[in-house]
Amino acid sequence: MKLVPDTGAVEIDRRTQDEYGIPGVILMENAGIRLFEALESEFRPEKTDSLIILAGGGNNGGDALVMARQAAAAGYSSITIITFKDEYSGLAGQWLAVCKKLGLEQISFARNREKAEDAIRSADILIDGLSGTGLKGELSRLPGECASFVANLSEKSFRTAAVDVPSGIGDSFKPGFTVLPADLTLTVAPGKLALYHPAAREFCGKIRHIPIGFPEGLVDETPGWTLWDRDEVREVLKPFAATAYKKTRGHAALFAGSKGTLGAALLAAEACARSGAGLVTLFLDDDIYSSAAGQIPPVIMRPVALNSSVDLPDLRGYASVLVGPGWGLDGRGNLLPDIVSSFKRGVIDADGLTLLSQLAESSLQLNPDWILTPHPGECARLLNCSNSDITDDPFGAAAAASEKYNATVLLKGHVSCVVSPGGRSAVIDGMNPLTGTGGSGDVLAGLTAGLMAAGDLDGFACAGTAAWIHQQAAAQAAEEFGVFTASDLLLVIGRITGEFRREGA
Repeated sequence: MKLVPDTGAVEIDRRTQDEYGIPGVILMENAGIRLFEALESEFRPEKTDSLIILAGGGNNGGDALVMARQAAAAGYSSITIITFKDEYSGLAGQWLAVCKKLGLEQISFARNREKAEDAIRSADILIDGLSGTGLKGELSRLPGECASFVANLSEKSFRTAAVDVPSGIGDSFKPGFTVLPADLTLTVAPGKLALYHPAAREFCGKIRHIPIGFPEGLVDETPGWTLWDRDEVREVLKPFAATAYKKTRGHAALFAGSKGTLGAALLAAEACARSGAGLVTLFLDDDIYSSAAGQIPPVIMRPVALNSSVDLPDLRGYASVLVGPGWGLDGRGNLLPDIVSSFKRGVIDADGLTLLSQLAESSLQLNPDWILTPHPGECARLLNCSNSDITDDPFGAAAAASEKYNATVLLKGHVSCVVSPGGRSAVIDGMNPLTGTGGSGDVLAGLTAGLMAAGDLDGFACAGTAAWIHQQAAAQAAEEFGVFTASDLLLVIGRITGEFRREGA
């Protein structure tokens, strides 16, 4: 599913009118009708519910006014439009005139703020058409005051549906900006990338993508991101051949674990095995090998003196490698380049990323089939910048890290993003706080390395698919167990991966 920045959305709208001859009034009519249908489908309101429409003077306000007209045509008896300036021009002005002729109540927020605020407090459903993707910077003047009023209500009885984006969210959004929070965001397809900024996502509620008739070819050729979902996974993660067996499904090598953090290695190794890798070998320090041996019967475990200056084991025949979960830092710096040079593809996570950030950029020769899996703090170390630089612009940070290291970067969070060299980019939605449990990242790292071992996914597809499966596993684990541990994810991961890997599934 396509996501575009604000500039891309504006360009699609312009070219649809200029090149395809579809008038803006038709696009707005389609938008308002389909957005209202989606609102009814999601909220299932009563015809007697009080509907309050916040209508700014731009296209989002126009869409909201068409929704008001649709509500009137559908027989809703209590519809109030709140406006924010004396005169509306363009399409918003045209639809406001229609609503007035239909006898719908209009309140000026500027002229009668108290009445407008009383109407908002008494709403059953609030439709936010205050501002849209044309917003630059923070909300300001009267619309901003209205958004601040709604956002700061200590108690509210209404549900809020945002038209395209919750007011206050756009490409210029930064953490701390005022946003009018929504329970439901009805974004005109293609969806807006800004909705999936991790700091903005919490204000969006459920996001539905609503097609309104933009030409498919035009949307396809507009630069943007991919919202990685089930359809994307089904496209790339194919069933194993009926004759497949352990040696054709790939052998993954893991370098993980140290004293006190053996659990990270075990979680990663089992996740790797449950991802579909045919064979998994976990290389462990001599001093923790005896504690681990036999704990995961399907995983081969090999002791190796990794803290001393010894030759690495023979790594020929392994299809992928994972370096880092619980691995520690002491004595590891000289090993990372040697391990990486033995593989064409792999995953670097956790302590491996810290070691990578300490190496000279020329020390490792990575490629797009190498996946780096940092959380924001690790990404800041990789880029030698502050954590706030990452959280302010996670999409840009992932792209910068990908370019710097010539590798695919999976920037983890409650919303994750993937960027590979050359500009391929994807977002993986999440919003499940229960995923933030110790060891969850180790499971994701092992899952990624296991998917990579099979050899049928490139780095970008592998990272996006692993992140999506991980989020789906977390959602199912939350339903099945409530508060869950990283270990609970393992069985669920096997079920989900098997859905795609079995012939006929």
